[in-house]
Amino acid sequence: MAFNIPNDLAQTFKENKSSFLIGAGLSIPAGLPSWNGLLEYMIEKYSGLPYKLDEKLDDYKMLLTDPNNLLMIAEDLKETLSLKVYNDILEEKFGQPDVKPTENHELIIKLNPQFIITLNYDRLIENAFNKINGYFPNFFTYKQSREAANSFWKGKFFVFKAHGDAFSDSSNLILTQKDYRKVLFRENGYRSLIQTMFTSKSMLMLGLSMTDPEFKLLLEYLHDSYHTGGPTHYLLIEKDKACNTTMKRYLDDFNIQTITFDNADGSYKEITEFLKKLYTDVNA
Repeated sequence: MAFNIPNDLAQTFKENKSSFLIGAGLSIPAGLPSWNGLLEYMIEKYSGLPYKLDEKLDDYKMLLTDPNNLLMIAEDLKETLSLKVYNDILEEKFGQPDVKPTENHELIIKLNPQFIITLNYDRLIENAFNKINGYFPNFFTYKQSREAANSFWKGKFFVFKAHGDAFSDSSNLILTQKDYRKVLFRENGYRSLIQTMFTSKSMLMLGLSMTDPEFKLLLEYLHDSYHTGGPTHYLLIEKDKACNTTMKRYLDDFNIQTITFDNADGSYKEITEFLKKLYTDVNA
């Protein structure tokens, strides 16, 4: 598939005015679970517990059919599983430090953004950076917004792990709606930093869908914060997961221009093609 990269997007990367927001979809080709995959695994663990309730398992299966219920399921599983089992699952699935990055992660690093915001808990971005540059980058979680802001103002590259890091601290990952709202209301530095990032850089969003619960919460917060002001952002998404009405609302309500691609064989190879074409255009 031949992509026509928006001229403004390529230009902002040339001028160091663009960065990335990365979601779970970019980690799946590296062998990590999707939202549904993670919750299904947690439900499987719950089904093996001696105090399981069959009616609750039936509820989970029914609720999983609607993406709007994912945060609710995560919240309930956090309460239903013991905290140790819950945290151990997150560390098991996302906390491996030697996870191997994909070509997409490497292309993202080669596009030389000032920072990368990731909603993921894994070390794929950091490992891609190390593979290309020979050393690991600074990364900060939502609890280290002050340090991240310092790097931002000094123009130093860093990875901002907005929902935490599973290898270093699996007990403080943001997964449920309650977790997310705690961060928004209690972490003043986080709120200020996210606002600054989105109002000063044009964000290219990858591995996200319009039904991702954490993405929807973030957009709601940003909409209230800057009321569609600032630079245009870009969302790369599968064609069959978007429609004209939704794309218009994203542009009008969130200042996000949607770029669609076909994913007929389910391989997401088009994301790689897009990043290669963007890299070529930026370095032309």
